Amino acid sequence: MLDFHFINVGKGSCAIADFSSGHLSVIDIDDSRALSAKEKESMRLLKKAELTNPIDYILRNFSGEEIFRFILTHPDMDHMSGIKTLFEKKYVRNLWDVPNHKPDPESWDNSPYDKNDWDFYQSLREKKVKGTNIVNPLRNATADCCWVQDGIKILSPDKVLMEKAEESEEYDHLSYVIQINYNGVRAMLTGDASKPALDNIVANYKAENLQSSILLAPGHGSKNHVSKDFLEAVKPRLTVVSVAENVDYDSDAYKNYGRVLSTKYYGNIRVRIKENKEVVFRTQFQNYNENWYVSKQRSDYYKST
Repeated sequence: MLDFHFINVGKGSCAIADFSSGHLSVIDIDDSRALSAKEKESMRLLKKAELTNPIDYILRNFSGEEIFRFILTHPDMDHMSGIKTLFEKKYVRNLWDVPNHKPDPESWDNSPYDKNDWDFYQSLREKKVKGTNIVNPLRNATADCCWVQDGIKILSPDKVLMEKAEESEEYDHLSYVIQINYNGVRAMLTGDASKPALDNIVANYKAENLQSSILLAPGHGSKNHVSKDFLEAVKPRLTVVSVAENVDYDSDAYKNYGRVLSTKYYGNIRVRIKENKEVVFRTQFQNYNENWYVSKQRSDYYKST
């Protein structure tokens, strides 16, 4: 089976893919909004989904395992906050990083982020951190080892999107978008892919090759990161939105495409693809927090498959 953990980190993102191959993968991280014990108790009393420190979650749930790959979808701080601590506390064998020339954000005063994380990221890219292999795979890249064997396909970025990102200094354009195929069931993780990036994907792949049962909504579900053509092609059965409390996502766009679960309402979300191809899920809070629930079939949501 293949297990996904979508962690409620607030504004940022952190997803974990626990492959049966043992290639534990972490996609992005953000510990910048971890709550104190008092704040957690307040949210519990209000019956709200408390934030989770993703590093604590990883150490607690995967204590005896290395992180085989850390995929940094793009160089924004809400996707790499805590990277230094994570790499110090867990052995990370491979870092995926899209080549980029994003400058130091510089505005560190009164920022929820730590400059040490940015500096550590640069040290990784310069190969100054021993023991971690840096890889830069782009669209449709293959390799003798590992990601192809784990059913991972890289849909984005390509060189056109990388150039667009550098020219505009909008680095969401070069965000990794990966599709994972496990036993014939596909999941798509989209980072902060922009609308032009999503449209670029639609233009370069047949719709039947994009269809995915599980979707991590791009750009935290923002209206600026929604492409109707993309959603029509993917036709997800279950969409997870990593979004902060008091932040809206484009529910009108997503409600027409299967079941939608947001971390701000449901907390941490687990999704499992079973050997029999069944997709089941459970949540930390609200409706689905007691047992595993079976996701409906594509034909229950869409007229044609």
